[in-house]
Amino acid sequence: MANTILPITPRMNQEFTCTLPVDSRNITLDFSLTYNSPAGYWFMSIKDHETGALLIDSLPLLPGEYPAANMLSQFSYLGIGSAVLISVSGDDSMPTFESLGREHLIAWGDNP
Repeated sequence: MANTILPITPRMNQEFTCTLPVDSRNITLDFSLTYNSPAGYWFMSIKDHETGALLIDSLPLLPGEYPAANMLSQFSYLGIGSAVLISVSGDDSMPTFESLGREHLIAWGDNP
């Protein structure tokens, strides 16, 4: 299982398309990441690139310990893989506006 790091940069309201290897096939998804300044957290929405269908809306980017570390576990029926928020320092801190894409990364992998 190879993980892919999403190409995230710490800037407001970013959108990008990424092709990801999931279970020996490639899937292309559209991502939208927004920082909620008053609450102090990031959230992510995901669309199917081919159809434009919204798959996941406003998923908070929160750290967790196994098995809760997979932010997509409740969406396993979609078959779009797994995603884990990783702290480069190894702690379980929340990503800040400045740290997402630098000290906090999202690793995407195969379905569990």
